[in-house]
Amino acid sequence: MADNEPVLVEAASSAQSEGATFTLQYKNRFLYSKYNPQKNILQAVQNLSLLPGTLVLAFSPALFYGFAELQEKCRASGSEILCVEADPALHAFAQKAMQDQKLAATLLDLDKNTPAGLDEFFGNAQKKFRRVIRLDLSAGASLEPDFYKNFFECAQNIVAAFWKNRLTLVRLGRLYSKNLFKNLIPAAASPAFEAFERTVQKPILVCGAGESLDELTKAAAINGRFFVLAVDAAVPALTSAGIKIDAIAATESQWAIEKAYIGLKGAAQMTKARKPKERAADKNFCQDQDCGPLFLFDLTSRANLPRRFDKNRAFYFSQFDKNNFLDRLAKNGLLPKIAPPLGSIGLTATYLALLLRKDPSVPVCVLGLDFSFSAGRTHALESAQSKALYINSNRLRPSSNFAAAFGLGSEKILGKDGRPAWSTKNLLGYAALFKQFFAKAQNLFDLGKSGLDLGLKRKTLWDMEAAASTDLSLASNPCANSNLDAVSNDSGLANDSSCVQNARDFLRGELAGLRALADLLSNGDKSEARDKSITLDEQISRALLGREYLYLHFPDGTEPSLERSFLTRVRSQIDFFAKDIETALAAAQS
Repeated sequence: MADNEPVLVEAASSAQSEGATFTLQYKNRFLYSKYNPQKNILQAVQNLSLLPGTLVLAFSPALFYGFAELQEKCRASGSEILCVEADPALHAFAQKAMQDQKLAATLLDLDKNTPAGLDEFFGNAQKKFRRVIRLDLSAGASLEPDFYKNFFECAQNIVAAFWKNRLTLVRLGRLYSKNLFKNLIPAAASPAFEAFERTVQKPILVCGAGESLDELTKAAAINGRFFVLAVDAAVPALTSAGIKIDAIAATESQWAIEKAYIGLKGAAQMTKARKPKERAADKNFCQDQDCGPLFLFDLTSRANLPRRFDKNRAFYFSQFDKNNFLDRLAKNGLLPKIAPPLGSIGLTATYLALLLRKDPSVPVCVLGLDFSFSAGRTHALESAQSKALYINSNRLRPSSNFAAAFGLGSEKILGKDGRPAWSTKNLLGYAALFKQFFAKAQNLFDLGKSGLDLGLKRKTLWDMEAAASTDLSLASNPCANSNLDAVSNDSGLANDSSCVQNARDFLRGELAGLRALADLLSNGDKSEARDKSITLDEQISRALLGREYLYLHFPDGTEPSLERSFLTRVRSQIDFFAKDIETALAAAQS
């Protein structure tokens, strides 16, 4: 019976034991000592050093020996415990032991013993953990060593990713929100991204701006053979080589990316000789050579770019955070297609490409996604970064960037071609995420000869070009299926659209709410917006709820606070965002 079900066995008497205790026998092994079952776990808890904000993963709790002592230690340090059991029989036993002992413990459900379940736990947790430690409460953890090892590493990675994202939000969170407000109406006026999904039948070539892109720009013309989806930083290199770009993944939110668009005309400029009604009546409008690429803008993209390229565009949203404000946008139907927060435009472009292809039989190839660089260079030739080095070079300053390879934070690696290259922790992290996220993607190939290994089947550009040239009759332009001008007027905004009106109403309501909150923070009980039926603190708390953008970029902005210093900083942000909303509303009228 001990082979299939856990069995309680009375511990042997010992001079060290304090009273009668039980051990547990399961699968022909004892999960505790036969002589003093509690000794080892109590000693482990006693030796445990807990820092504030720690999550203790209590693996295989079984009889919960030492759990009360661990709880006391966690209360003193502001830490919490999550019990995890992988074995179904031991999980059922632990649940019963928990009920019998009336323990206030959290035991993760069996079906939640996955990365998704763990991510859900962290998402629902009331506090943001700073670190994770492991504590085996019984020898049951040795029955599934690989599971517990991977589970612990997954928890560590989730916590590390959260705080890494926090650093990004501290630096760029306000810019993300600023661009989001300004892009809200243009996104509502644009065709839905879903209109372009599963429309591309040609092989898709995703082009990053890494050095391996030179293999393409120096090769024979490929126009018409591939559907070329370029990240924005790769646009100058491709246009300089005369390669026709079918779509551009525009994710970057900072001003520096505008260099990549120098000389690139918007669709409105390239077709200005044609009247709007003529363009709308022409079903093959987007198949014209002058139509320009389809722009896939993130809702947090640099805001003036969607207005400049206001014809062939669609929006998606990289979910940079999970908060009530974004939930409000979703409930109001104002969030476009949601993409996972992949961090790198190369990963995002690959994700979009997999959505655009007609079906999994259509191959998707990546090139220029190196996540590494050589000594003296960082990007493909003719990219904005490489051009800047040439332009700024002189007798004392060479047209090479050796600081990137030999500066702090860079490390030497071996690329997939066996040659030395350099990378950074961030780039190595993106490459690892690429491997993990796209591990199960069908017909996804790597055409690059250099750079980090992406875990994909490798092919050459010539192999794919030969395969693509076997059938050039396949439709490749998703614009042809969408009739963009049918939903756009001359300025690119469908002013009579209910979606646009919905976006305007939301922004006007948000502006009114911000002004009321500013009045509350400035005048307190004397404010005209004061609701006497509740306390001032409660009214301010309600006003802050769902407006995380006001403090998301604070170092302590993981949750709102009613402390004076926090509210003073919030008050200073209200004017900033109110001005952005006013600008967005004014631009929609122009």
